[in-house]
Amino acid sequence: MNTSLTKANLTLTKDRVLSRLHEISVIGIIRVDSREDCLNAMKALGKGGLRAFEIPTTTPDAVELVKESRRKYGNETVIGMGTVLDAATAEGGIHAGAQFIVSPSVDKDVLAVCARSGVVSCPGAFSATEVAQALKWGADLVKLFPISQVGPGYMKALMGPFPRVRFVPTGGIEAGNAGEYVRAGAFCLGVGGGLVSKKAIADGRFELLTKAAKHILRAVNNARSSLVGKPDWPD
Repeated sequence: MNTSLTKANLTLTKDRVLSRLHEISVIGIIRVDSREDCLNAMKALGKGGLRAFEIPTTTPDAVELVKESRRKYGNETVIGMGTVLDAATAEGGIHAGAQFIVSPSVDKDVLAVCARSGVVSCPGAFSATEVAQALKWGADLVKLFPISQVGPGYMKALMGPFPRVRFVPTGGIEAGNAGEYVRAGAFCLGVGGGLVSKKAIADGRFELLTKAAKHILRAVNNARSSLVGKPDWPD
């Protein structure tokens, strides 16, 4: 194990990472086709004010990208690994410096690795049963996916029996609807296509990603400022 990377992970405590994610409000999901596209997309989104990124394992060289991004951005930007399907992949991401781990489903072994390592876990769930299972196994956040199929009202309904769950709605979120999820009680938002346009990347128009980041952050900030008596996340 690379001890310098492990030490970098511990620069921010789990509670501080959670607090930062809530402050930032939007996690940019960089699901692209090459290492270069990932780095350029992160740079462009960063120019738009975004400070949290999820690098999915489906992006080429994901582990190396996590490592490089952590070294480049330090703790100014929160970097996580997504589409983590098993414990070994979670361990690889954490050793590379990932500050949070996102899974498409609730996997007990992945959650156990995160708990042992003191790294924020964010399993994917959709039903009340899956949310309850995620909580039972120690999830810090719950990725509510695919939220586009049901909308913010569904998340708000789940918050009835699960009032203190830190939900991260993901799927189909963009500037036009981001505020609705914030007002419904989202802890933060997972945003992929609403920020990272593959056409814009293919055309070399990275300024469009910068513009998209500015628009969605403005929408989220406007929604947050309108809330009264919002939850004091995290506990």
